[in-house]
Amino acid sequence: MEYFQDDLYPDAKVTWQPVMNSCEWLCGENKQPALISLKPEGMKPLSEAPKAVPAPKKYESYNELEYKSDDQKKQELLDAMHVKLAAREDEPLPQDLMEGVEDDEWDDY
Repeated sequence: MEYFQDDLYPDAKVTWQPVMNSCEWLCGENKQPALISLKPEGMKPLSEAPKAVPAPKKYESYNELEYKSDDQKKQELLDAMHVKLAAREDEPLPQDLMEGVEDDEWDDY
């Protein structure tokens, strides 16, 4: 709120005043239009604001030995899934333990 965003609001053309008169224009002159700043008085432009420095971290808790890489996590997950599936190979499927429907119950109507 204390800085004017001059990157979003550049100087605007003064459209309510002519840049040149008709004689100048007919003679082939070419003048640049007048510009006016939209910055309110007393505000500093954002382009002149001091650069923000990131705040230092309160705690530095990174320890390389405690953290695993993405590849290590992926491999551990695959190993756990493999162990879980290998343990289930010996168990029969639930549908194998149930009695099925007799063939004569499959009548077409």
